[in-house]
Amino acid sequence: MKRKIISMLLVSALTAGTLAGCGGNGTAKSDSAADSTQSEAPAQESDAAPEETSQDTQQTQADAPQAAGDLGEYVFQDLEDAEITYFNFSIEGKELYEQEIAAYNEIHPNIKINLNLVGGGTDWKSTLKAQISSGEAPDIIMLEGSADFDTFGDLLEDLSDQPWVEHIYPNSVEDCKVDGKVVGLPGGVVCYGMLYNKAIFEACGVDGSTLDSYDKIDEAFATVKEAIESGALADQFPNLEGVVSLPGAEKWVIGQHAGNAAMAMELKSANEAFKAETFDFTYADQMKDYIDLLVKYSPEAENPAALVAVDYDSAMGGSFCIEKTAVIQMGQWVQPVINEVDPTLLDKIGVLPIPMKGVDEDNICYGIAGYMIVNKNSSDANKAAAKDFMNWLYMSDTGKGFVTSNIGVPMDNFDDFPSNNVISQACEPYAKAGNTTTLVFSSAPDGWLDLLGAGVQSYISGDKEWSQVVEEAKTNWTELRNK
Repeated sequence: MKRKIISMLLVSALTAGTLAGCGGNGTAKSDSAADSTQSEAPAQESDAAPEETSQDTQQTQADAPQAAGDLGEYVFQDLEDAEITYFNFSIEGKELYEQEIAAYNEIHPNIKINLNLVGGGTDWKSTLKAQISSGEAPDIIMLEGSADFDTFGDLLEDLSDQPWVEHIYPNSVEDCKVDGKVVGLPGGVVCYGMLYNKAIFEACGVDGSTLDSYDKIDEAFATVKEAIESGALADQFPNLEGVVSLPGAEKWVIGQHAGNAAMAMELKSANEAFKAETFDFTYADQMKDYIDLLVKYSPEAENPAALVAVDYDSAMGGSFCIEKTAVIQMGQWVQPVINEVDPTLLDKIGVLPIPMKGVDEDNICYGIAGYMIVNKNSSDANKAAAKDFMNWLYMSDTGKGFVTSNIGVPMDNFDDFPSNNVISQACEPYAKAGNTTTLVFSSAPDGWLDLLGAGVQSYISGDKEWSQVVEEAKTNWTELRNK
C-alpha cells in the first residue's frame, strides 16, 4: 500500500471504477466517434434519434436535440466540424469516458473525439511531452495540479469565462487558477477526515454530528473509551477494543495526510505551496495535538512505539472494518475495502473533522484530484469543441450523471446528482459550508513528505522530540525545494 494508495485514490477520484479495480499498463487509444454505438447509454437517455441541428450559431434549450437526455444548464451550440483528442492518465476510466463521448456525439455527431489514455506502467508525462514536441498536442488534457500547470504552462487556455466556473466552491476555485485565471475544470475530489462508526458513538450517547471542535472530539473519544473499558459495549460490539485505529507504519497517513491539515493553514493553496521556497511550519503545535489525540485513544496508547508497526491493512480491514475500533483517519477511497469486508458498515459511516486546535477545528481535507485543461494552441474550431464538451459534461444533466457516478465534485450545481460513494456524500456538507482545508501535500518538494512521515514516526515511538521533527521538516523543505 503506502504511497501507492495516494496515486490510486487520485485515479479512483477520476473514474467510476474503484480502488480494487485499478490496474493495467500502457497506452489505450479509442476512436470514440466510430465506436460510440458499442457504448452503453446512461439510464436517463431517451430512445429518440437526434434531430438535425440548425445553422444558427446558437439554439435555445427547447430547440436543442434531446437524444442524450435532459440538457439541464447546458446551452446547445451549433459547432463547426472538428476532430479533437482527449488525453487522460486514468486508463481505468476507459469505459466511462467512451460512454461520455458516445452520449455527447448524440447531440454533436460532427465532433469526433479521439480518446488517448496513457497510464499504468507508462510515464504519461513523458508521453505527453513527446506528443507536444511532435506537433500532436492533444486538445483536452487531464493534469494533476500545480506542478503540471508549471510544466505545461504554455498550453493553458484561460477558461475564466466558462459557465461552470461560477459553480465551483469558493474554497476550491483558487486551486483551479494560475496567475488569477481559471485554467482547469475540476475533475473530481479527494476528501478525508476521521471516519467514525455512528452506531458505536450512538450506543455511547454521542451524536457525532455535533463534534465540531478539538475539545468536543476529545471528550467524545473519552466517553467511548470509558464505555469500552467498562464493558458496557461488549454485548453489542464484542470485537471492540479501542477508539482509534492509527496505521503508524504508513507515512502517507501520519505525514502527508495528517500534515496536510497543518500545511494548508499556512500555505493557502496548492499553487502557493508549489512556489514556496520555505516552510515555517507555523501550525506545528496543532499538528502535534492532533497526532497526540490519535495516539491517546488507540489500543496501543500505553505502548505508542507499537503503532509504528501497524500498517494500513491491519488498521483498516483488520480493525476498523470489523469494529475492533470506532475511528480511523481515511477518505472516500476506502469504500471498496469496507464493502468487501462488511458492506453493512457503510450505513454506519460518518465523517469527523481533523481539528487544528485553536485555529480551525471543524474542517475536513478536501481537494481536487485532477483538472481538465484546454490546449490554447489548438485551432479555434478545436478549442470551441473542447470547451463545449466540457460544458456539456458539467452542465447537462446527462453529463453530470456520468461525472458523479462514483465521485464528489466541488461544484454547487450537482445537488441532484450525488456521488454513489457514501463517504463522499458524508463529506459534502463540509464542502458546501466551506469547512474544508484544501489539499496542498502534492505540492511539497519531492521527498519531503516521506521525511515528515518518518519524523512523525520517530516522535510517536519516542525517539525524537516534536521540536526536532519540526526543525528538520523546515530545513528539509528549504534544501529539497532549492536542490
